[in-house]
Amino acid sequence: MPTGEPTPASGPDKEPDPLAPATLTADAAPAGGLAKSAPERVDVAVNIFAKPHQTALSVLSLLRESGPHVGTVWLQYEPMGSRYDRVSPYVVARYLKEVLHWPCRVSQPEHWLALEAPDMARLDDAAYRLSIRYQDAFEHSESRKLLLMHNDVYVFGDALGEMLAAMGDAFAIGQLGQCWRCPAHAAQVVQDVMGQAPCTPERYEDFRPDAAALRGLYAHARELGVAVRPYEECFTEFFDRQPWPLPECRVNEWFCLLDLERTRPHCMPFGPALPPGAFGACGRYNLDTSVPWFRAMHALGFRARHFDYKRYLRHWVGTGKMSASRYTMAEDNARKLLAKHFPDYMAWLRGSDQKPI
Repeated sequence: MPTGEPTPASGPDKEPDPLAPATLTADAAPAGGLAKSAPERVDVAVNIFAKPHQTALSVLSLLRESGPHVGTVWLQYEPMGSRYDRVSPYVVARYLKEVLHWPCRVSQPEHWLALEAPDMARLDDAAYRLSIRYQDAFEHSESRKLLLMHNDVYVFGDALGEMLAAMGDAFAIGQLGQCWRCPAHAAQVVQDVMGQAPCTPERYEDFRPDAAALRGLYAHARELGVAVRPYEECFTEFFDRQPWPLPECRVNEWFCLLDLERTRPHCMPFGPALPPGAFGACGRYNLDTSVPWFRAMHALGFRARHFDYKRYLRHWVGTGKMSASRYTMAEDNARKLLAKHFPDYMAWLRGSDQKPI
């Protein structure tokens, strides 16, 4: 998913190195008959566009840090890959099943929505609907909560455990807002239009412009040359009626925990709202992933909680559909981290025939 967040020049091979190489064993996997005092387990949904080494690093580092909290891992593969890969993107699924014996569900939708908003008229078609990111797990998981995760993160602390402890009554917890693209985050714009301090993820609930002020923020941002997306095109349809949450407000789905029990009944196919993996139609530039869901849940009176996970994980961006050099550099960096922290996996990979499961 394209994003305005800058890609660190150092790449993932410069990540913090707080732990020695890890050996994951089947003993760490969920077992039946958990004691009442056992940690809460939640399923994990990973949307995968190619990146086999980054995918393995994402999943294995999560299990290393938060294994006691992880139930079934749902791997949803987009039906398009990368011509730059030398390794099958399915190898991590084989490793989870054959070596770690970790509960793992694998799916590849029939359709590829890419960055498109789903066609609302087709959402009764299960094959089409299950092409929405994370949708297989969202519809079918038996977990009370669900962690959504990109396949380009590196986890070096128990982010999931900390999020579970901090979630409380929130319907979702994670990094809130694509603030770098929002006029409400630009101090001069907000001061000129509203005479107050800019919005932040921590105070998003208190920053509630009316429709006229929201229009003014976008218009003044353009006057000052502040880069914003052209969401004015759907103000009449969506934001004049419900100006808050703002067009860039969401829980960033590259690593977020949501309350599946509370939210799923309100989302398609069970309710009218778009699910968290869906884009929303909005003129030339769709509302980003999870924005329509985030707005719909707030309209029901639910609230989200911001969680700053910089001490626990790193998400690097801009490598999925970029140039061959950037893509292969990111994959090579992930391979180096795997060799350093997960030598058992790399040894298994060298001896594997890499056939799809």
